[in-house]
Amino acid sequence: IVSLISLAILSYERYSTLTLCNRRGPDFRKALLAVGGSWLYSLIWTVPPLLGWSSYGVEGAGTSCSVRWTSETPDSVSYIICLFIFCLVIPVMVMIYCYGRLMYAVKQ
Repeated sequence: IVSLISLAILSYERYSTLTLCNRRGPDFRKALLAVGGSWLYSLIWTVPPLLGWSSYGVEGAGTSCSVRWTSETPDSVSYIICLFIFCLVIPVMVMIYCYGRLMYAVKQ
């Protein structure tokens, strides 16, 4: 989750750097906020199974664990749907929008 959110933030950062006018110099607080924010967002979406909304289970050869994708309880289904929307669809849509606008601006 962290990597996909980081890619979405990076795409927005590239878009805003090249298309929006920013008169200030380099600001490392913005970068630290982006990194910290992506980790916090990921933590928010990985803790709920530990608190009872869905659950984690052993995967594959028994060397790692992940969300129980095959569970059909209402809690698991709702968590998987939310995870899909907020941790895949929205970040991918942000990337598509930012890189699309960036390509449009470069072609102008």
